[in-house]
Amino acid sequence: MSTEGSNRNRESSTPLGREPLRSWQGLKPRPNFLTGFTNPSFQIFILLILSSLIFFINIGGWGLWGPDEPRYAEVAKEMVESGNYILPHLNNQVYPDKPPVFFWLIALSNQALGKIDSLSARFPSALAAVLGVLLTYLLGCKLYGARTGFISALVLLTTVEYFWLGQRANIDMTLTLFVLAALFFFYQGYRKSKKWPYYLFYLFMGIATITKGPVGFILPSLTVIFYLSLRKDFNVVKKVFFNWGGLLFLAVIIAWLIPACIQGGKSYMDEILFNQILGRVHDSWSHKAPFYYYFLRLPPIMLPWFFFLPSAFIYFFARRKKIEGDYLFPMVWFITIFVFFTLCSGKRELYMLPLFPALALMVGFLWNEFFEQNEDRWLKKLLSIPSYALLCLLLAACLYVPFIPKSLGYEYRQAFHFYPLALILGLGSTLAIFFLLKKRAAFTFSLIIMMMAGSFIYTVDYVFPYLNQFKSAKPFSLRIKTRLKGGDLLGAYHVKTQAFNFYTGVKDISQLKNTLGLINFFLNSKTQAFCLMKKEDFEELVPTMPFHLFQWDEEEIGRHEIILISDCERR
Repeated sequence: MSTEGSNRNRESSTPLGREPLRSWQGLKPRPNFLTGFTNPSFQIFILLILSSLIFFINIGGWGLWGPDEPRYAEVAKEMVESGNYILPHLNNQVYPDKPPVFFWLIALSNQALGKIDSLSARFPSALAAVLGVLLTYLLGCKLYGARTGFISALVLLTTVEYFWLGQRANIDMTLTLFVLAALFFFYQGYRKSKKWPYYLFYLFMGIATITKGPVGFILPSLTVIFYLSLRKDFNVVKKVFFNWGGLLFLAVIIAWLIPACIQGGKSYMDEILFNQILGRVHDSWSHKAPFYYYFLRLPPIMLPWFFFLPSAFIYFFARRKKIEGDYLFPMVWFITIFVFFTLCSGKRELYMLPLFPALALMVGFLWNEFFEQNEDRWLKKLLSIPSYALLCLLLAACLYVPFIPKSLGYEYRQAFHFYPLALILGLGSTLAIFFLLKKRAAFTFSLIIMMMAGSFIYTVDYVFPYLNQFKSAKPFSLRIKTRLKGGDLLGAYHVKTQAFNFYTGVKDISQLKNTLGLINFFLNSKTQAFCLMKKEDFEELVPTMPFHLFQWDEEEIGRHEIILISDCERR
């Protein structure tokens, strides 16, 4: 290698813990509040402490909320009780909707914590959220330097949807971790021109695939292809996608898929390979939404950092030739996942979670650029305008927070649980605006972090446990369990059964899809039969039934009043 090439490589690499000076503007960074946070070990320590406080404190303090949490917990519970870890079951029936990795993780939590409950069911998501924060930090270090990685990790940690899904027994946080890990090791191999990280790229794509299906390899593969194509590194495309790592990817998938198809038979194979894969991408039968769905739903779930996303894009396009560091990678990552899910017919907010680390890296890069060049007036406007907009919104939000219970239809007299949350947002926003006016942007950024973190910690300690009385089926299920005697039957008419499976322990709740099925359920039962249904359905059906139905119990769960009925009077 020539001396000129060696010098260029040395200049382009940034030592961990340092950020490059922008000599092209002749500006030196002014010391600020974040200057002391440059030691990588200290940064990791802060991230571990803060993320552990947010994601682990009191995660078992409220019941499992529908629709996803009780369903996934019940699948894991039936897996543990049956000893069948290959073919997932729900309500004593084969469950082909999702591959098994997340259920395996809950089963491992069961081994560590002693039983499957809200704590053990949520533990894999909480752990994946913490690891995702740390991995985003490491990727930020490789892309730009330690302080940018630290800022990016803080941004991810304090984003609303990332917090919400890190607190839920939901597959998407673990999927996001594995997609992030795959892209991390791709970039490691690409940056260092080594082959071994590409094997890990394929390994994590394989794990992601048996976590939530084909998106596990589609998302990272498309991101890598578009990124390398824009960089015109077509030789690297061949190096990445035509190597022995592909066999590792296939081995991970086949190790589970073949035994599962053997156990489940042709019907399971057709469902998992064709209906669940091609159907959900091309013509989804559930969660259908128009193409503009994410344009409307992304801004709220990306709060508070969505306000800075337009500025991040503007800054990149305006100064892309002068930027030090690889800003293209997170931008391609973000756009690829956004476009892919926008084109899919089935849409939910949580599907977008794998692009949140890219959002964090882009916004973290923008903030660090400002800290490096705080005399750049144009860059100052790119930060100050969205900052004022965000803080004014948060001030307005603190006035609305006490009315949340009323807007959700819950008991308004209990609104005092929300007053401290309003106080945190109000005081934090006021102080942040004050420091922004005083041109102390580092204090403003730190206050936004502390305000969001404080709100999250208060929410899991007080708000979620309060809302649990309206959201969880556990109290009603326990009452049902005391009413059921040996041999009694339990059915459900247009009511999802997963939460009742989990909390009553009944593994075979009959699914009644129409009136005829409901009538036959009662007439053909040799023992006492009970049925769950919505109260409005009960009132509509009573006049049409050939026999009397009696209401035994009722409970408001979510937005529906669920009742327990039988064809016999109370005994």
